Order: sequence, then C-alpha cells, then structure tokens
Amino acid sequence: MKGAGSSRRSTLSGLSRILIAASALLLAAAFVVPVWRIQLIAPQYPEGLGMLIRINTITGIKPADLNNINGLNHYIGMKAIVPDAIPVLKVMPVALAVLIVVGLVVALYGRRWAAWSWLGLITAGGVAAMAEFWKWSYDYGHNLAPDAIIKVPGMTYQPPLIGTKQLLNFTAASWPDIGAIAAGAAFAIALATLVFSRREKVHRAVRPGSAMSIAASLLAATVAMLPLRVSAQGDTVLVSEKGLPLAAAISAAKPGGVVVILPGRYSVHELTVQKPLTITGRGFPVLDGEGKGEILRIAADDVTVEGLKFTNTGISYTQDRAAVRVTGAGNCTIRNNRFETVLYGIYLAKVTSCHVAGNDLIASGGTEAKSGNGIHLWQARETRIENNHVTGFRDGIYFEFVHNTEVVKNLSEKNLRYGLHFMYSDDCNYVSNTFRQNGAGVAVMYTKRVHMSRNRFEKNWGSSAYGLLLKEIADSRIEHNVFEENTTGLYADGADRIKAIGNDFNRNGWAVKVGGSTLDGLFTANNFLDNTFDVSTNSQAPSTKFEGNYWSSYKGYDLNRDGIGDVPHAPVRLFAVIVERNPQAILLMRSALTTLLD
Repeated sequence: MKGAGSSRRSTLSGLSRILIAASALLLAAAFVVPVWRIQLIAPQYPEGLGMLIRINTITGIKPADLNNINGLNHYIGMKAIVPDAIPVLKVMPVALAVLIVVGLVVALYGRRWAAWSWLGLITAGGVAAMAEFWKWSYDYGHNLAPDAIIKVPGMTYQPPLIGTKQLLNFTAASWPDIGAIAAGAAFAIALATLVFSRREKVHRAVRPGSAMSIAASLLAATVAMLPLRVSAQGDTVLVSEKGLPLAAAISAAKPGGVVVILPGRYSVHELTVQKPLTITGRGFPVLDGEGKGEILRIAADDVTVEGLKFTNTGISYTQDRAAVRVTGAGNCTIRNNRFETVLYGIYLAKVTSCHVAGNDLIASGGTEAKSGNGIHLWQARETRIENNHVTGFRDGIYFEFVHNTEVVKNLSEKNLRYGLHFMYSDDCNYVSNTFRQNGAGVAVMYTKRVHMSRNRFEKNWGSSAYGLLLKEIADSRIEHNVFEENTTGLYADGADRIKAIGNDFNRNGWAVKVGGSTLDGLFTANNFLDNTFDVSTNSQAPSTKFEGNYWSSYKGYDLNRDGIGDVPHAPVRLFAVIVERNPQAILLMRSALTTLLD
C-alpha cells in the first residue's frame, strides 16, 4: 500500500499536465513579441528613443530609433548595436525551442521529477539570459573608443539591468516586455501547479481545479505589476553622415515629430517637407546644394527649421534659387540658421504667421545680376522678421504684397542695392532696425500706413543713395529714427500726409529732400545737426510743414530763453535751391560766394 501511494504522488494529474503544457506553449510568445525594452528620455528627445530586444534580434521602438541611438553612440565612443554581431541572439531561439519541446514531453510523460527538472532548466535559462544581457551591456557601456569625439572622464554608459539610471542628460529605463512577462507567467503557472498539486494530493484541502485558479491569479498579478506602455505621440529621428539620409529621416518622421541633424556635411537638393516637423541641427551641420539649385522647400504648416548652415545654391539668371523656400504655408519658423554663398537666403511666398529670427545671411556681394535677396517675402501676412543679420545680397530684405508684418531689430548692411526694399505692403511696422552702408539705402514704394520707428539709417553714400526713400506712399509715420552720414537722409517723393516726428538727422549731405508731389506732410520735434543741407525741395509752394524742430544751423537768437528762436528759421538755403536746379553748382559749396548768398 505504501509503494502505491508513493507512485501516485510522483505522477502528475491530468489537470497538472494541461497546465505544464500551457506553460510550455506560453514560452513561445517570445518568438513573436519583444522580450525586453530599453528607453532613453532627454530634454532634446521628449518623445524618447528606445530599443526592443527580441529573441533573435534588436530593433528600435520607432523605425529610426536604433539608427538614432547608434548615431549618438558614435560621438561618445560606444560600439554600434549590430544584431547580427551578437552571438547570443543566434543561440536563444534554439534554446527556447528546446525548452518548449521538453515542456511538452514532460506534460506527456507526467512525472513530477521531470516537471521539477524542466522548471530548473527554465530557471537556469533565465539566469543565463540575464547574465548574458548584463555582460553585453557592460561591454557596450564600458569599452569606449579612445578617439571618441565627446569624452567625459570617468563616465560609463552601461544601461541598468532593470529599472532606471541617469546617463548624462538621458534617463535610461530598462524593463521586461511582453515576451519576458509571458516567460515569467509560464514559470509562475508551472511552479504553482507543482506546489499546489502536491498539497492537494497529500491533504485534500484544496478543491479540484484550485491549481488552475491560483495559477491564473498569479498570471494576472504578474501582468498588473508591470507598467503599461503607451506609444509616443511624436517622433524623433536622428540624421548623421554615415547613418540615415536626411530625406529618409524626414519621410520616416511622424507629423509633429523632430528630425535632429548631427554635425557634418550633407548634399541636399530640392528636399521638400510636406508635414509638420521640427528640423534642428546640432553644431550647425552643413546642407550643401552643390550649385544645383534650391536646398530645402517647405510646403506644410507648422514647420520649424533651426540650427543649420545652408550653402551653395548656385547662380541662376532664370530661377530665384533659395536656400529655404516656404510656399503656401502657415506658422513656419526659420530661426538661428546660417546662410553662405546662396542666391536667395529665405524666400516666403503666400505664407501666414511665419517667424524668421536670429539668422545670419552672408552673400558674396558680386554684381546685382548675380545676386538675389537675403530675406524675400511675396504675398505674406502677419509675419515677423526679427534679429537677423543680412549682408552682401542685392536687397537685404525685400517685401512685395506683404501686410500686417513686423520687421524688428535686424541689421542689414553692405547690400548691393537696398538694405530694405518693399512695395505694395500696407500696414507694416519697422522697429529698431539698422540699415548701414547699403548701395541705395532703404526704399519704400507704393504703400500705405507704414510705421517706422527707432531705426538707424547710416552711411548710405552714393549719387542715388538715400537713408530712406519714400515714393508714392500715404498716411505713414516716421518716428524717433536716426539718419546719420547719408548722401540724403530722407527723400519724400509723392509721400502724402507723412508725419516725421522726433527723428535725428546728423551729418548728412541733404537731411531731407521733399519733392513737389509730396502733399500735407508734417516734420516736427526733429533734430537737424551738422548737415550740409538741412532741407531741399523742387517745389515753389510746398504744402509740407516744418514746426518745432531744432536746427544746428540756426543763426537767430532767443532773448526770453524759452528754447524757441525769436526769429523764424528758413531751413531751405538759397544755395540749396541753386544746387537743386543746377547740380554742378555743388563745386562752389565752400566758396565765399555761397557764404554771401546764405
């Protein structure tokens, strides 16, 4: 009788065999789902980068993640992650298949010692897998290339075995994925089956089927304890010279995602962005058009381009080749980029609510025929041009059919023709800009309701150069600007109802020229200091008024000392009238005759 009872206790029941078989089959989940995942989160990668470790390979959580991680690793001297070069990934599928087959054989054989032995094999396999994982990650994080671009003394980059760890500005998180959860559940079910079926045989204290209930409860608890994974809403794609091409990265990125370009030189020609993206450079990577034409085209709303260097569009006499062209888009941002050796720098056409800020645009400054414009806007609305430096182009900043736009704190200098040139562009504001040493200064044409304040117009010299040319404009205000050392500070030709208030005209050839076609203008509270000619006009009965201005050439007196001259000042010198009608007379400028005339 004793021998018979011992035999029964060493044999698994039918239900236990089913549970052992189910455990073995549950291990097969690792063939179709990831076993482990490692994620990296940093301020510059808010959506995160990540790897999925599968039974036979390693992939990115997002399509470009593994390539992006390898690109980052290159700069800190870490080895590239090449799944085919990791031997354990070739062994693991075979080992797992053996465990599954042995588990099914044990279920058929039905001996308890065999089941315990199989459970021991699972344990040994799991421990061996974790040990191999740790060994691989140690080598991956410690054995760094001695010629790495970025070196941090004493720093290693081994990710955690499980949990989180700070690696520079990245937070690395390592957790089991579905395949490991399934393996853990298989182990728990098999263990519960062997433990509780043994007690059931000895004590008969547990109802039939209780092993199944306990195993199911353990499975549910195991799954519930592990964090839920939510897919990222955005996407970050990394571009490097030896990695993913820029065009492929833009194609792979999700709408609203980020494309990060690492330092290097990239050949780019007519690359088009057709979805919302942020394209950002690290260390000003160079996008080289190789003289073939335009470099980057944007045809979607909500695109940001920053931190890049654009060069070499090539010269064309039939095409307006632009380094960056935005067409039919809204809410675009072009900021903190560099442009060199380009025909046109930034070209915005039919755009709304765009922002161009902090860019440095430098052209060769050849001839007008071989030059384009630095920042060119056509049919734009509600755009802001701010803190840019533009030099060497035909026109530094050019507007045509632009409305409700602001130009603020830009420096436009040494351009071949105009520092700022705009036509048919109503209701725009120009504030705190500097226009210096441009071939013909600044030209405002065929426009209404212009507001220009706190700008500087400096050192624009030449026979046709003006600090500011106002031609056929109306109802505009010119306030608190500085016109200094220009051939002509301000020239108003057909500028009706302009108001020039609180400006400084210093050391110009002609401070102000007022054409006879300018009607009902007002100059008040301005300072005219040390100009060769303060005011000149070709009209015998001008309607523009000069009231309450300060004139350094005033020769009258102020007996009551109220700050207002007691004798009216005639700002238009007789000699100025003669020169206006006979320009050659300027040769007599310093002669005794001109002194006598004045």
